[in-house]
Amino acid sequence: MYFLLLPILSALFTASFILGGWWLALPLMIMWAAAIPMDELVGDNWAKLDEKHPFFLRAILYLQLPTLAIVSFMFAYYLSDWTFLGSQVNAARASTHWYQMFVALFSLGLYYGIAGINVAHELVHRTSRLAVVTGRWLLSFSFDTAFSLEHVYGHHLNVATPKDPATAPRGMPFWHFYVRILWQANRNAWRIEKRFLAKKGRSVWSLHNRVITGQLMSLVWVALFAAADGIKGVVIFVLISMWGKLYLEITNYIEHYGLVRVEGTRVEPRHSWNSSRRITNYLLFNLPRHSDHHVRPNREYWELEARTDAPQLPHGYFIMAIMSLMPGVYMRRMAPLVEMWDRDFATPGERALVAATYGGKGGPATPSSESSVSMPSMRSSNG
Repeated sequence: MYFLLLPILSALFTASFILGGWWLALPLMIMWAAAIPMDELVGDNWAKLDEKHPFFLRAILYLQLPTLAIVSFMFAYYLSDWTFLGSQVNAARASTHWYQMFVALFSLGLYYGIAGINVAHELVHRTSRLAVVTGRWLLSFSFDTAFSLEHVYGHHLNVATPKDPATAPRGMPFWHFYVRILWQANRNAWRIEKRFLAKKGRSVWSLHNRVITGQLMSLVWVALFAAADGIKGVVIFVLISMWGKLYLEITNYIEHYGLVRVEGTRVEPRHSWNSSRRITNYLLFNLPRHSDHHVRPNREYWELEARTDAPQLPHGYFIMAIMSLMPGVYMRRMAPLVEMWDRDFATPGERALVAATYGGKGGPATPSSESSVSMPSMRSSNG
């Protein structure tokens, strides 16, 4: 099975609370020491995956919710003075120092992003009520249940246009983008839900409002951490949640940075940056095959294809995420790729839009004409 990396990581993280100490940092250490370098070393996989066990592949997704609840409870237990889990866990907690808990905070936040938001992204696109509800509970760990509304009914309609807060304009540093999307995405989700409720004749100020009920779902985890360690526990949980949320917005940033689309035209593979790195695709359930997802959002993750008619990122998601936190580095790396997109992928209308929006070819932070970048062989969408 291609997609067992996350379940294995989940099992290791859950078991780490029985051992305590530096074992709590295991997911973070695996990511930094193994997954990131291996992602670049192993390289790409452009083949269509031949998966014949859809029930098992769906079960992997649903199992992330109880696992995430267990590790959240165990983290809260480590913050508390509770003793009911027995001598083994209590001894492991007693042997764990504050700095190890600090590292574990980042491990859990990473897990909220990869096993929570990322898996939820897959589930909220399904038509099954069970899938959507499970996805919303996964999003509740990061106070982001509004994502299930704005992403499906906003982002997929408005991608690569100024109406989409998840599409970063050229030259916008990640931290500016992060502040902007926190406000605009939640505002848009509220407006979307308000329209849905108005059609049904229901008040926006009611428990029919999924934005409100979503925040109530998040309060379950707030209450858990408050019971474990009072205000300090709540603050720690919020920090963990925001770290998970940061993962989502970094992903949004790198998936659509600098791309444009004329409003009202069809969404095409060229309106998302793609990555075919094996490790990130296996760990993130083919999320980096993002162009095919936008063209066929109802396809399940193992059915997504590595589109050759889409622009390609120069590295896997892990490296691109790290680069995005360093605006100067990211802008320099992406500038020739954005210029390539204008030349090889954009329609005449999109080129005109680039010129009108950015005042010239490539937009902000475009390198000199001598700049070049090695790209995979691709088919231009303009024929």
